[in-house]
Amino acid sequence: MPQISLESLHRFHAYCARFPSEIVEAVLEKYTKPGESVLDLFCGSGTTLVASLAHQRKVVGADIDTLAGMLSEVKCTPHAPEQYAKWRQEFTAKLTKDFTELARAWQPSAPPRPGTVWALGPLALRIPSFPELNYWFPPQLTAALAAIAEAAHQCPEPHYERVALISLSAAIIAKWPNTLSYAMDIDHTRPHRRVQRFTLDQVLKTYLSRLDRSLACLGALYEVYRDAGVLDSLTEFSQVIYPHDAREPLPTVQDESQALVITSPPYFNAVDYPRAHRMSVCWMNGHTPTDLASRRNYIGLRHAAEFALESWLLAHAQVGRLLPTTILNHRSLGKKLCAFFADLETVLSHIWRVLRPGGHAVFVIANNVIKGVRIKSHTVLTALAKDLGFIAPRWQPDIRPCSPPCTLSSCLFGLGSASV
Repeated sequence: MPQISLESLHRFHAYCARFPSEIVEAVLEKYTKPGESVLDLFCGSGTTLVASLAHQRKVVGADIDTLAGMLSEVKCTPHAPEQYAKWRQEFTAKLTKDFTELARAWQPSAPPRPGTVWALGPLALRIPSFPELNYWFPPQLTAALAAIAEAAHQCPEPHYERVALISLSAAIIAKWPNTLSYAMDIDHTRPHRRVQRFTLDQVLKTYLSRLDRSLACLGALYEVYRDAGVLDSLTEFSQVIYPHDAREPLPTVQDESQALVITSPPYFNAVDYPRAHRMSVCWMNGHTPTDLASRRNYIGLRHAAEFALESWLLAHAQVGRLLPTTILNHRSLGKKLCAFFADLETVLSHIWRVLRPGGHAVFVIANNVIKGVRIKSHTVLTALAKDLGFIAPRWQPDIRPCSPPCTLSSCLFGLGSASV
């Protein structure tokens, strides 16, 4: 068991709705052994993956979100602290030179057009194809962020490029007034705009501070994996697949291969990850908002106009009785809510396929309050699991409640296991 708290090693990037590492650790201890495989189909920023590797388990993580995939990937493959120190020195020298050139060439000008290349002295800065770019970023800040992103893309090793870009994301979504954007609370997915002044020195200092935090956490993760004896096996022990829609099967995961699935699916109609991440992901690998996971395909947010509500309720009479009639009678809202649970049912069917006999699935999920009515999501999810053949839950890990109006709950499902 690792002596260090894993929670502190996730704090270099604010990722929405991340659940505590202690949940994963408790479930791992009860239901798995070292060397067994753990799957997380909504891996987010890698909570399940990090805890599992630290406890000598193999991991497979998947997510539809680009930022989530990049975060999980770097956390599963950290480098040694001395390697980070050497790269940081070289990368900082490159940034310092570029910012000096930028300051020398800078003249007040009209905002750049999204999707173009902005020539400033010797620098050719690719500007993201983000339609709202100039609303959220003033021109000089745009030039500075583009210079950082360009330097990141020039890193010879993909791992360092991802670390540099994730640190840029962390700086952009940080809380006001330490953010590198006009957005005040983007990490809570409902950004509000407030204008402030940015200088090139301030931008570089803020970014390097975020980069140092990333390197400190990743270096500490390296040591956790080394102490756990999995450092030399990380390539074999970990697989992160992104972007991946959890409603589709994972072709690289064999049937009956997973001892445990532990995951936290998206909230219904609450946390808008595509909206929250668009302002930072657009700087990463040339992604534009249209390249990112569409809200129409995102579980919990997706468009449900064509969903066959009546036929689904007819086939799921017991589940229908768990849903408030006041919500079901609200045509568009009832359809969207049932489409959400239908999506989770599809996810459960894929979990059923990959879990080994005697395996377990744990969902960490929040209740929803819709129009003043509480939806017990974990109860609905349990009913769907029973219909697929999972065994009813008899144990729940010790779970901390989140702030009102939601409460964090868990669902435990067993597959052909007498111990559940």
